[in-house]
Amino acid sequence: KSCTLAVRSIGWSPASTSMASQKVGSVLDGQDPKAVQNLVADLKMLAAYETAADWRETKAMDGAFAAISWDDAAVKAALPEYLSASGEERAKVDYAFNALVPRPPQGVDGRQAVIHTWLKARLFSYNKAFPFQFNSF
Repeated sequence: KSCTLAVRSIGWSPASTSMASQKVGSVLDGQDPKAVQNLVADLKMLAAYETAADWRETKAMDGAFAAISWDDAAVKAALPEYLSASGEERAKVDYAFNALVPRPPQGVDGRQAVIHTWLKARLFSYNKAFPFQFNSF
């Protein structure tokens, strides 16, 4: 009974959850959002590339580099916007990227830096569609 009172005091009801679901559903209708899957896949390939680079395995490096989602139209469109962005937009994306990938690219070759820039453009496209909100805790 006390749980029911607490739930009512914060204004939650099954109807409010249903309305929120409908709003989210209407935004995503006709889309197959694979934001998390694509980001994780690219992060895996970055890790594979870095590991292969540590061992100087050029074939594995080439395979990991080729497996990055270079054909993603949303990231392609966001890349020039990210590169020309400054201020708060870019700072948010860089903050998110540094949380995911805490070390800078190694000097093995330039391709690792290219992957980093691609991932930042991906995050920029996500931030543009659904702005990141960070708190200090």
